[in-house]
This record gives sequence, C-alpha cells and structure tokens, in this order.
Amino acid sequence: MNTLVIVIACGNEEQITSGTDTAFLSLGNRPVLAHSLRTFQDLKVIDGIILAVSKDRVDSAVQVVKRFGFTKVRGIVVGSANRLSTLRTVYAKLPEAASNIIVHEASRPFISPEVIGESIKAAKRYGCAIAAHRVPDSVKVAVKGLKPDKTLERNSAWIAQTPQVFKVEVFKKIIDPKNKSVKLIDDESEWVKKPAEVHMIEAGYCNIKIRSMDDFSEATALFGTRLNR
Repeated sequence: MNTLVIVIACGNEEQITSGTDTAFLSLGNRPVLAHSLRTFQDLKVIDGIILAVSKDRVDSAVQVVKRFGFTKVRGIVVGSANRLSTLRTVYAKLPEAASNIIVHEASRPFISPEVIGESIKAAKRYGCAIAAHRVPDSVKVAVKGLKPDKTLERNSAWIAQTPQVFKVEVFKKIIDPKNKSVKLIDDESEWVKKPAEVHMIEAGYCNIKIRSMDDFSEATALFGTRLNR
C-alpha cells in the first residue's frame, strides 16, 4: 500500500511577495522546503515524494534534493499558480500507483511525524484527514464588511492546515476535470463527498504557514527555540 506525498512549493499561496518563494528562503541551516522534506524522508510510512515548483525554481529544487539527500523524491513537476491545476498535473505524472495521497505545503516547515502518522491512519479509515488547529476563542463571522453575522462558540472552529491525506479514489474524484463543483481552498475542498468523510487531526499552533515576513520572523524564532531544547 503506497503512500505518496505531493509537496506544493508553487503558486501565490506559497509566496511571501511576488517573486519571493517561501520554500527557498533560508530557515536556520537549510531552506524552508528542506525542513518538511526531511520529516517525510525519515518516515517509514512514506514511499515517495513529488515536489511541485514553479518553472524558474526547478534547478533550485534539484539542488535542494541533491544537497540534503532526499532520496524519496521521485520527481519534480512544474506547477502553476492554481492549486487544483497543479494537483491534476502532478497526479498525471505520478511515477507509480498509490493508495494514499498526502498534500503538504512547503511553507509549513514544522509538521511533526506524529501528525503525519495520525493523518494517514485517519484517512485510511474515513477517506480524508486534514491537519488542523482548534481555535480556543469565540469566532465572529463577517461575510461582508465589519458587521458580524454570527458568533461561533469557543472550541467549535478549526484552522485548516496541511498535510491533508486522501485515499486515492477520493483524491481522483476531487481533481476530476468533470467535477465542476470542486473548489479548493488551501487544499480544502467542498470537496469530499460520501462515502468518504473529512476527519481532523489536531496539529497544534506550531504547524504555522509562512505567508509574510512577520510569519517568517516567527518561524525563525521557533526554529531557534527548538534547537535550544
């Protein structure tokens, strides 16, 4: 039963600013991309990794893979600004059949082996599992403007993260071009229809996504803290 990882390192969501790809910024002693790749590389349950990058970052990605010895990387695919289009392209070029597909954003360098393992187990049972973080505060929902439409109770809202794990038959339905109703948001979709269910795995606050220089500063501080443990 093969489990393959698609690591997304392209698209507008993976840039701090136009032309500044989060994945290739230096975080400590290695690029941001290399941190999550190392985690997947070291897990026995992961059989292979496909890396999706922009066209002008292919050479940089090759250098990262070679420099850090990521032998589980089976291919580097040129993706696009659109997440769904990138996933379709990658799936069409998978080097081998897979039973489970993991989608992870390169801009989340601190994903833990434990969360990955629990996500895989849940996906095998439910069809889909996503890493997420429960919001401890009450949440105001404002569809337009600054006037709240409703308030969600404390601990009822979750922030969706990655990795997100799918049984292959569920993943194929999501990316099927014939399925016009699918809308991916950070890989989240509207998405998984029955008989599959979406199951959330608590990944914690530290599984942060680097979207801005402020986020990058926070990630740098977190990396330093972990080194000093």
